[in-house]
Amino acid sequence: MTATVTPRCCGSISMDASVLVEGSEGVVEAPSTVFLVEGAETLLIDTGFGPVELMAERHPAFDCRREPGQSLGAILDDEGYAPADLDGVVLSHLDWDHCYNLDRFDGVTDVYVQRRELEYAIAPYPMHADRYEAKSLGREPPWLTVDLTPLDGETELCPGVTAFPTPGHTVGHQSVAVETDAGTTVVAVDAVPTFENAPDDGPPTRGLAMDDFAWWESATEVLDRADELLPGHEWGILDADPP
Repeated sequence: MTATVTPRCCGSISMDASVLVEGSEGVVEAPSTVFLVEGAETLLIDTGFGPVELMAERHPAFDCRREPGQSLGAILDDEGYAPADLDGVVLSHLDWDHCYNLDRFDGVTDVYVQRRELEYAIAPYPMHADRYEAKSLGREPPWLTVDLTPLDGETELCPGVTAFPTPGHTVGHQSVAVETDAGTTVVAVDAVPTFENAPDDGPPTRGLAMDDFAWWESATEVLDRADELLPGHEWGILDADPP
């Protein structure tokens, strides 16, 4: 069975434009995207941010919005799935806007994350505590009570679907390569967050990164590997428009 990848808008986040593309100015409204992979197994990549009211309290610098039909439950229902129907959930990384809503799966679905990301997110340095909603801030990260399955490097999740490390944005970020009719589709997420980070006429341009050198190597690998690129915060891949 040839796999397909369906990106869906799970809300939007306002942020400084330079978070996505270095050197950009102003504020942008970026989508929060989840990706449904249907192939030998049915997988979901990322699960979006949490309740809008809670996000406003914890992350006031980011204006999180979610229109009717953009909740994770509504998206899965629209695609014809209950959470228990999924074979796995892949977390690209553990930044707060990518890993909420895991309680919907409640131990019935494998949830994959790179071991290196999990080890760091448990006790990050203070400058990264907010993005991981660390316990040092008196918070409970949304993944803390979830039975996560750590991955050690590149891993075939099922025939034609491979998770591979793309560190840089975070220490243990991962992307997913899916063999489709278009060739290799890479769900890059924040390794290459927008098409603007991958111009046709020049080298990749980074966004926010914990490690610039690792980011460069990861972005280069993603672009070399991808016949089709799916960034994590790009309106152009969605059947939705900015608010």
